[in-house]
Amino acid sequence: MHAHDDTSRWFDRRAQLYLRRQLPGFCTIFGIGVLAAGMWSFMAQTGQTPASLGLRLALVAAAFFAYAGRTPAAFLTERVALVYVLHAMALAATGLPLADGLRQGMPVLFVWMIAAGLVEPRPRQCLRILAPAALLYAAAGALVLPPAAALAVLIASATAPVLAIGAGRATLHLRNQAWLRERELLRACRYDSLSGALSRAYLTALAQRDMALAGRNRRQFAVAMLDIDHFKRVNDSHGHAVGDAAIRALVGTCMQTLRAGDYVGRLGGEEFVCVLPDAGAEEALTCMERLRQSFAAMRIPGAPAALRCTVSIGIAVYHGQPDWETLLREADAALYRAKAEGRNRVVAMRAEAQPCGA
Repeated sequence: MHAHDDTSRWFDRRAQLYLRRQLPGFCTIFGIGVLAAGMWSFMAQTGQTPASLGLRLALVAAAFFAYAGRTPAAFLTERVALVYVLHAMALAATGLPLADGLRQGMPVLFVWMIAAGLVEPRPRQCLRILAPAALLYAAAGALVLPPAAALAVLIASATAPVLAIGAGRATLHLRNQAWLRERELLRACRYDSLSGALSRAYLTALAQRDMALAGRNRRQFAVAMLDIDHFKRVNDSHGHAVGDAAIRALVGTCMQTLRAGDYVGRLGGEEFVCVLPDAGAEEALTCMERLRQSFAAMRIPGAPAALRCTVSIGIAVYHGQPDWETLLREADAALYRAKAEGRNRVVAMRAEAQPCGA
């Protein structure tokens, strides 16, 4: 349900934006089509007069002013509906004096009603745009045409919005599929498929941004590098499935332990990085020690009951390091120190090592 709601909101925003961008060009072409139909009638000597062409031109110009300029998003659908009504009035007003004028103008309105489904694929909004123009044109036909001809105009006026909605639904389905594929691709680029942690590239981009903000605003910033102890032994003794479960368990522990603004990413293998914006050495040590204890006490899913995995953690705190890679190397040096001192412990480059508690 949550994903469906996100999809609906995304489509609403994109559809409004697309409609706003396409409206000027779309309505200009629509107006040219209406005027071209009038010129064709005049040149074919169907009884069209310069005065009727002038009326058609005036109504098309009124439609132009209806969509010129900016309109609040809440009234965009009504604005497009007004454009359709004015163009329908242009076709109807110049067709009424002619013996077969309304039926001659119907194909123009029919084609542009169907085209509306491509510009506005949402069914309800598309119907709100087309219904007033369709009703207006059908009513004009009922007033002046013989019953059979009036019925033909009525059927065409009712069919066009239905076809437009069908075209819109097909467009909506294609856009939906494209959006879902885009989300899947974006997630594959940003998240590690095994652990759910951030990918290395996405982690680096976020960390570099937060580190730059910390330097600019003189805020604290800490990073911790984590490595599962004796991970190769776990894989060799219990299989890669248990090793994968240990990786997922570590990331799950990180997500439960870290603060709301912190995040964790995977560098590769069993190495992970936790980024802690607005955290100094003491806060980072406290948080990582809590994480270390939680992971050490955790039972790995699918592993023998006796198996307990531990993690070594190295912390580096931002003190004007020139770049992210330099800070990461300091955290890596602290991690190697933690391993050299016996593993299952937290070590900070600018603080004393914490007792392992094991």
